[in-house]
Amino acid sequence: MKASEILILNGMGTKKQVKKLIKKKLVLLDGRVLEEDREVEGQLYYQEQALDMHPLKYIMLHKPTGYLSANKDEHEKTIMDLLPYKDLSMIGRLDRDTSGLMLLTNEKRLAKRLILPQYHIERTYEFTCLKPLTSNDLQCFEEGIIIDGNIKTEKVKLRLASSQSGEITLHEGKYHEIRKMFLSCHNGIKTLHRISYGGIRLDIQEGSYRELTIEEINQLHRLVENKEDY
Repeated sequence: MKASEILILNGMGTKKQVKKLIKKKLVLLDGRVLEEDREVEGQLYYQEQALDMHPLKYIMLHKPTGYLSANKDEHEKTIMDLLPYKDLSMIGRLDRDTSGLMLLTNEKRLAKRLILPQYHIERTYEFTCLKPLTSNDLQCFEEGIIIDGNIKTEKVKLRLASSQSGEITLHEGKYHEIRKMFLSCHNGIKTLHRISYGGIRLDIQEGSYRELTIEEINQLHRLVENKEDY
């Protein structure tokens, strides 16, 4: 990674600003002035402060209900209140009343690609609903359901644990899509809990977080590699 990229991800400024810091010889590499912006190994310093040399973050969070998927809010708790990091992009937001897996990263290009509907990233949720699902309901889910008056959803997969609970898997993330699909079937969602995203499964306690493993990070990159960048 180039020195300028490391400086940016450490919150030192824009690309133009951090290149000025390097040009003014304010950045040190292992105690010596960094003469130019280049790929670096070792330890960078700015004003005697050691910078994070591995600044790309990939986080799994187990979101509780009652938290907003937002960076900040004057009146409500947000998921950022549960994390020590700043400037992370959310890979698929969850509404206030939905709990479960959230992925976050400061690799913005990856985050953007992982939420685009064109990439068909798989998401799976556990649900309970207000009324028993009928065989006709199941067929509607498998064929796609009309929501918002004229929008047909993609086909989704339901695996029932009972007539009013189970798992639902979809490959797009329209606003309140699952709740709207159930409403279109004259039903409603009682609880909704995301258990996986892009094949990465939730495995931590509610309200906690952890860094993704190298294998999980590579898995996310494989989901979008060699595909057109929209």
